[in-house]
Amino acid sequence: MEESTTSASTEAVVEALRARGWCFGDWDQVKALIVIHTALSDDVGTCSVADLVESELVNMDLRSIGGKSLPDPNLRKSSFVVGPKVLQISSVRDISRSSISEFSGNSSSLRLLRLCLTDGHSEITAIEYSHVPAIPDNVVPGTKIRLENKAIIHGGILCLNPKVVNLLGGVVQSLYEEWEMNQKYSGFSRSSLRSSQSGTGGPPPFEKLQIEAPLSSRLVQQGRSSCEHSQAF
Repeated sequence: MEESTTSASTEAVVEALRARGWCFGDWDQVKALIVIHTALSDDVGTCSVADLVESELVNMDLRSIGGKSLPDPNLRKSSFVVGPKVLQISSVRDISRSSISEFSGNSSSLRLLRLCLTDGHSEITAIEYSHVPAIPDNVVPGTKIRLENKAIIHGGILCLNPKVVNLLGGVVQSLYEEWEMNQKYSGFSRSSLRSSQSGTGGPPPFEKLQIEAPLSSRLVQQGRSSCEHSQAF
């Protein structure tokens, strides 16, 4: 009797996670997390356990646990994605900033984020069609977002706005460390460029190369000069 009750409560939490947009390739792994959190939690209500499990899931890489939920690429020319659907940020770039401004540290007050999102199996490009305050400027790959309502796909690109995006957060350690390393070395590049632009560092100034004539040419020229001098006398 107790086993059937546990199974029923586990399935209830699974359904709650599905309703929140989670899709997994192996639900047995998720069920194991549910059983563990149910045993450790004082509040075994479905929503409470689902919250605890979700707080752990956001820190996991969807590429290893996720199930396919995005439409096939050939169906993305003009369509939409119906939420809720949890996706992971693979990469992000503010395309309103030029490469020069990225290196020099100058930025515009307006941004236009281009994100690569994945369900763990396939990826889709997304554009910040209108500003989404929930997504910070320094959002890190591995962060989870939940698409709500109906997100439009135009020309194969997912159009994001505040009404269709909910930030879940999370830190995938391996992706965060990779991002941190990239930030570190890009910082060195920006510092080097600023130093060269300000004149306090960088390569030495250009100097024109002086090339002398070959020795044989110089001897011939000297000989001609001597002959002309002798003839003068």
